[in-house]
Amino acid sequence: MPGCLFWVVDDDADDLVLIEQGFSEFGLRVSMFQPDRAGTILDRFEAEAAKNPPQMIMLDINMPFISGKELLVLLKSDPRFRHIPIVMFTTSTSHQDKMECMRAGANCFLTKPATFTELTKICDSLSTLFCSGAVSVERAR
Repeated sequence: MPGCLFWVVDDDADDLVLIEQGFSEFGLRVSMFQPDRAGTILDRFEAEAAKNPPQMIMLDINMPFISGKELLVLLKSDPRFRHIPIVMFTTSTSHQDKMECMRAGANCFLTKPATFTELTKICDSLSTLFCSGAVSVERAR
């Protein structure tokens, strides 16, 4: 999994730190994004994808400027990103939120856990699911 890269979009800095620590337990690289405006986050994605395309994108739902649902729709309608699996990772337990996200193209809908131990289990599962067969970035250049 040395070449595996995940992108995480969340407005909560503490959540970003915990998620990064959770994935680092399994040797995964994570790029963190805090949304500011819809246009700029897609520009940032485009610039980053040219250098290091991710194996998975993780989106929080409740964010300022652009919700995770809105960003999901934009990503799935953009040919540059539609092939990348997207996991919704949120505090929401709403069945309606889950159904809306799945209909919009999310590959998975997960509720944020209460403990770091639970988070690392999720990170382990996601790394197994989305990183098998990942090519090392160094070899791909």
